[in-house]
Amino acid sequence: MADDDLPDSLEPAVDIPPREEPPAPPTPKGDLRVASVVAIVTGVVVIAWYLFIATASTIAEIENLPVIQIGMWVLALVSFVCGIVSLNARMARELAAAGFIAGVAAGLLSVTIGLFSGLELLG
Repeated sequence: MADDDLPDSLEPAVDIPPREEPPAPPTPKGDLRVASVVAIVTGVVVIAWYLFIATASTIAEIENLPVIQIGMWVLALVSFVCGIVSLNARMARELAAAGFIAGVAAGLLSVTIGLFSGLELLG
């Protein structure tokens, strides 16, 4: 009888070695939340500054205006670059999209308003 030689299916297999554990999953790539947050924060600062320039009539009375304008150009560049980097995000895509939009908006405002008004103020 061949059925007598087979192990009982309800008994634990004590003589079978355990299987090897599969390797741990790799760390997720494309987590660019920091770049997205930097793009959003710097973009909001740049947009707020240019809205202030467009609405304030006391712009000529601000001290250190050339330094502030150069700082806004740097912040707009940082926001634009971080917004472009956010396009490669594989995680937190909504945040990455917001970072991209803020970076592009800051870059466009810096070119349209900031470049001409800044060159006029600096020159």
